[in-house]
Amino acid sequence: MQQKGAALLVAAVTTAVTLTLVFYPDLAFRAALRGLEVWWFVVFPALLPFFIAGQILMALGVVHFIGVLLERFMRPLFNVPGVGAFVVAMGLASGYPIGAVLTARLRREGQLTVAEAERLMGFCNTAEPALSLQSLRRSQRSTRER
Repeated sequence: MQQKGAALLVAAVTTAVTLTLVFYPDLAFRAALRGLEVWWFVVFPALLPFFIAGQILMALGVVHFIGVLLERFMRPLFNVPGVGAFVVAMGLASGYPIGAVLTARLRREGQLTVAEAERLMGFCNTAEPALSLQSLRRSQRSTRER
């Protein structure tokens, strides 16, 4: 009975959203453009440097070097190998997608077990300060322009 009620609720919400899009297409279009603008001018510039830096550092072997140095701290603190220190640092600095991408790459390369990768994902995927600061700066700039 509870499943049927949940399914009806989902169907009702989906129908309401669809009807809203049909009856107010101009508003939906402007909202979609605004979302794309935010992505292009705020999210993309905030994340791109971290994606590039993370991949370059991994390709150059810096992550392995950091892992060797920090193994004795990471294992007792978080129960992950030392290479997890790089993921934690990048995840805390840049936020959600970077931590997930780097953890997945280390898992594919066999440097993390499934349990270690899951544990690492639990504390390296946070709201990113870079995106928060950039969106705050952009909102202040747009407020001054009005």
